[in-house]
Amino acid sequence: MNLASWWLSILLIMAVIGSVAGLVLGAWIFLNPDANALLDRPASEALRHLSRPVRIERFVYRHHRWFGGGIVIGSFCTLVALGGYVRRLMALAALGGPRTLDAWLWESLLLFVALGNFFTLTAGLLILIRPSGLKGFETWANRPVSLAEWRAALRTAFRNHPRLFALLLATGGFFSLVLLFRMILK
Repeated sequence: MNLASWWLSILLIMAVIGSVAGLVLGAWIFLNPDANALLDRPASEALRHLSRPVRIERFVYRHHRWFGGGIVIGSFCTLVALGGYVRRLMALAALGGPRTLDAWLWESLLLFVALGNFFTLTAGLLILIRPSGLKGFETWANRPVSLAEWRAALRTAFRNHPRLFALLLATGGFFSLVLLFRMILK
Protein backbone atom coordinates (compact mmCIF):
# COMPACT_ATOMS: atom_id res chain seq x y z
CA MET A 1 0.00 0.00 0.00
CA ASN A 2 1.56 3.30 -1.07
CA LEU A 3 1.48 6.51 0.96
CA ALA A 4 -1.26 8.19 -1.11
CA SER A 5 -3.70 5.30 -0.73
CA TRP A 6 -2.87 5.12 2.98
CA TRP A 7 -3.75 8.81 3.43
CA LEU A 8 -6.90 8.39 1.34
CA SER A 9 -7.93 5.47 3.55
CA ILE A 10 -7.42 7.59 6.68
CA LEU A 11 -9.40 10.47 5.17
CA LEU A 12 -12.24 8.13 4.21
CA ILE A 13 -12.35 6.65 7.70
CA MET A 14 -12.44 10.15 9.22
CA ALA A 15 -15.20 11.19 6.79
CA VAL A 16 -17.26 8.12 7.69
CA ILE A 17 -16.79 8.79 11.43
CA GLY A 18 -17.81 12.44 10.96
CA SER A 19 -20.83 11.49 8.88
CA VAL A 20 -21.97 8.88 11.40
CA ALA A 21 -21.45 11.38 14.24
CA GLY A 22 -23.55 13.98 12.41
CA LEU A 23 -26.29 11.46 11.68
CA VAL A 24 -26.41 10.14 15.26
CA LEU A 25 -26.18 13.59 16.87
CA GLY A 26 -28.85 14.97 14.56
CA ALA A 27 -31.17 12.04 15.23
CA TRP A 28 -30.57 12.34 18.99
CA ILE A 29 -31.38 16.05 19.08
CA PHE A 30 -34.38 15.56 16.78
CA LEU A 31 -35.84 12.94 19.11
CA ASN A 32 -34.84 14.82 22.28
CA PRO A 33 -34.72 18.60 21.61
CA ASP A 34 -33.75 19.32 25.23
CA ALA A 35 -30.44 17.52 24.67
CA ASN A 36 -29.21 20.70 23.04
CA ALA A 37 -28.58 22.12 26.54
CA LEU A 38 -26.06 19.32 27.21
CA LEU A 39 -24.00 20.42 24.22
CA ASP A 40 -23.85 24.07 25.25
CA ARG A 41 -20.87 23.79 27.61
CA PRO A 42 -18.53 21.87 25.25
CA ALA A 43 -19.40 24.30 22.46
CA SER A 44 -18.66 27.25 24.76
CA GLU A 45 -15.26 25.79 25.64
CA ALA A 46 -14.37 25.25 21.97
CA LEU A 47 -15.40 28.80 21.07
CA ARG A 48 -13.40 30.22 23.99
CA HIS A 49 -10.23 28.57 22.68
CA LEU A 50 -10.92 29.73 19.13
CA SER A 51 -11.49 33.35 20.14
CA ARG A 52 -7.94 34.02 21.35
CA PRO A 53 -6.23 36.63 19.15
CA VAL A 54 -3.19 35.60 17.15
CA ARG A 55 -0.88 38.25 15.71
CA ILE A 56 1.20 37.26 12.68
CA GLU A 57 1.37 40.55 10.77
CA ARG A 58 4.99 41.38 11.58
CA PHE A 59 6.26 37.96 10.51
CA VAL A 60 4.23 38.02 7.29
CA TYR A 61 5.36 41.56 6.44
CA ARG A 62 9.01 40.65 6.95
CA HIS A 63 8.67 37.63 4.67
CA HIS A 64 5.95 38.89 2.31
CA ARG A 65 7.80 37.79 -0.84
CA TRP A 66 7.91 34.19 0.35
CA PHE A 67 4.29 34.18 1.49
CA GLY A 68 3.02 36.00 -1.59
CA GLY A 69 5.06 33.82 -3.94
CA GLY A 70 3.83 30.64 -2.30
CA ILE A 71 0.23 31.79 -2.46
CA VAL A 72 0.56 32.82 -6.12
CA ILE A 73 2.23 29.53 -7.12
CA GLY A 74 -0.32 27.44 -5.21
CA SER A 75 -3.30 29.32 -6.64
CA PHE A 76 -1.92 29.25 -10.16
CA CYS A 77 -1.20 25.51 -10.03
CA THR A 78 -4.68 24.83 -8.67
CA LEU A 79 -6.30 26.91 -11.42
CA VAL A 80 -4.28 25.08 -14.09
CA ALA A 81 -5.34 21.72 -12.66
CA LEU A 82 -8.96 22.89 -12.49
CA GLY A 83 -8.72 23.92 -16.15
CA GLY A 84 -8.00 20.28 -17.04
CA TYR A 85 -11.03 19.09 -15.08
CA VAL A 86 -13.24 21.74 -16.66
CA ARG A 87 -12.14 20.67 -20.15
CA ARG A 88 -13.04 17.06 -19.32
CA LEU A 89 -16.42 18.08 -17.93
CA MET A 90 -17.16 20.18 -21.01
CA ALA A 91 -16.21 17.27 -23.28
CA LEU A 92 -18.54 14.96 -21.35
CA ALA A 93 -21.34 17.54 -21.47
CA ALA A 94 -20.87 17.87 -25.25
CA LEU A 95 -21.53 14.14 -25.59
CA GLY A 96 -25.02 14.78 -24.26
CA GLY A 97 -24.81 12.41 -21.33
CA PRO A 98 -27.47 12.50 -18.64
CA ARG A 99 -27.18 15.24 -16.05
CA THR A 100 -26.73 13.49 -12.72
CA LEU A 101 -26.44 14.75 -9.17
CA ASP A 102 -22.78 13.73 -9.15
CA ALA A 103 -22.06 15.90 -12.19
CA TRP A 104 -23.84 18.84 -10.61
CA LEU A 105 -21.92 18.42 -7.33
CA TRP A 106 -18.58 18.27 -9.18
CA GLU A 107 -19.39 21.31 -11.29
CA SER A 108 -20.45 23.26 -8.19
CA LEU A 109 -17.33 22.24 -6.32
CA LEU A 110 -15.11 23.23 -9.25
CA LEU A 111 -16.83 26.60 -9.51
CA PHE A 112 -16.39 27.39 -5.81
CA VAL A 113 -12.77 26.24 -5.79
CA ALA A 114 -12.01 28.27 -8.93
CA LEU A 115 -13.61 31.43 -7.51
CA GLY A 116 -11.77 30.99 -4.24
CA ASN A 117 -8.49 30.55 -6.09
CA PHE A 118 -9.04 33.69 -8.17
CA PHE A 119 -9.47 35.67 -4.95
CA THR A 120 -6.48 33.94 -3.40
CA LEU A 121 -4.37 34.66 -6.48
CA THR A 122 -5.28 38.34 -6.26
CA ALA A 123 -4.44 38.48 -2.55
CA GLY A 124 -1.18 36.60 -3.19
CA LEU A 125 -0.16 39.10 -5.86
CA LEU A 126 -0.91 41.97 -3.47
CA ILE A 127 1.14 40.33 -0.72
CA LEU A 128 3.98 39.65 -3.16
CA ILE A 129 4.11 43.12 -4.70
CA ARG A 130 2.72 45.49 -2.07
CA PRO A 131 1.50 44.01 1.22
CA SER A 132 0.42 47.43 2.50
CA GLY A 133 -2.36 47.28 -0.11
CA LEU A 134 -4.14 44.88 2.22
CA LYS A 135 -3.96 47.24 5.24
CA GLY A 136 -7.67 48.08 5.03
CA PHE A 137 -8.60 44.41 4.90
CA GLU A 138 -6.19 43.67 7.74
CA THR A 139 -7.75 46.38 9.89
CA TRP A 140 -11.21 44.98 9.17
CA ALA A 141 -10.07 41.40 9.89
CA ASN A 142 -8.40 42.40 13.17
CA ARG A 143 -11.47 44.10 14.63
CA PRO A 144 -12.76 42.44 17.78
CA VAL A 145 -15.51 39.94 17.17
CA SER A 146 -18.09 39.47 19.84
CA LEU A 147 -18.52 35.74 20.10
CA ALA A 148 -21.07 36.32 22.83
CA GLU A 149 -23.40 37.97 20.30
CA TRP A 150 -22.93 35.14 17.79
CA ARG A 151 -23.42 32.53 20.48
CA ALA A 152 -26.58 34.23 21.72
CA ALA A 153 -28.01 34.40 18.20
CA LEU A 154 -27.14 30.76 17.47
CA ARG A 155 -28.37 29.61 20.86
CA THR A 156 -31.70 31.39 20.28
CA ALA A 157 -32.03 29.85 16.82
CA PHE A 158 -31.24 26.37 18.17
CA ARG A 159 -33.67 26.78 21.07
CA ASN A 160 -36.45 28.02 18.83
CA HIS A 161 -35.97 25.39 16.10
CA PRO A 162 -34.01 22.42 17.52
CA ARG A 163 -35.69 19.84 15.34
CA LEU A 164 -34.99 21.81 12.16
CA PHE A 165 -31.27 22.03 12.91
CA ALA A 166 -31.21 18.40 14.03
CA LEU A 167 -32.92 17.36 10.81
CA LEU A 168 -30.38 19.32 8.74
CA LEU A 169 -27.49 17.74 10.65
CA ALA A 170 -28.88 14.21 10.33
CA THR A 171 -29.70 14.69 6.65
CA GLY A 172 -26.19 15.98 5.95
CA GLY A 173 -24.66 13.04 7.78
CA PHE A 174 -26.89 10.58 5.93
CA PHE A 175 -26.12 11.99 2.47
CA SER A 176 -22.40 12.12 3.30
CA LEU A 177 -22.49 8.45 4.25
CA VAL A 178 -24.38 7.51 1.10
CA LEU A 179 -21.92 9.38 -1.13
CA LEU A 180 -18.92 7.96 0.74
CA PHE A 181 -20.17 4.39 0.49
CA ARG A 182 -20.96 4.86 -3.21
CA MET A 183 -17.41 6.05 -3.72
CA ILE A 184 -15.89 3.23 -1.64
CA LEU A 185 -17.93 0.49 -3.30
CA LYS A 186 -17.18 1.57 -6.88
